[in-house]
Amino acid sequence: MAYMNQEKKTQINTLLKQAIPANWKWSLAVRHYSTIILTISSAPLDLVAEYAAERYTAEERAECIANKHVDVNPYYWQEHFTGELLDIFAKIFAALNLNNHDRSDIQTDYFDAGHYVKVNIGKWDKPFNVQS
Repeated sequence: MAYMNQEKKTQINTLLKQAIPANWKWSLAVRHYSTIILTISSAPLDLVAEYAAERYTAEERAECIANKHVDVNPYYWQEHFTGELLDIFAKIFAALNLNNHDRSDIQTDYFDAGHYVKVNIGKWDKPFNVQS
């Protein structure tokens, strides 16, 4: 059964401070005692555009950039970033999955995860901000 508490959050927060560049603004939250949520609110480069550039069609990319927020898919994030950002997000997801497991089997309708991970770049009510 998925479970996340403030103690686990503190451990993850320590690792994230080492993984995320110092000039990025971000926050960490726990939702419903099951999900750890990282929200990146600003950075010196446009992470939304970088995320959308790799896999989206031109129409999807334009909509994503106009919305100024994206929910990063925790299973396919590697396909959306390249270079240095790929390395940064690899460290981020490694930290977020600290002491996590996923022994789920959807064919038998059995779900067993240590905790769930959610990463937002901006939010629907507070768009991502590119620092100047």
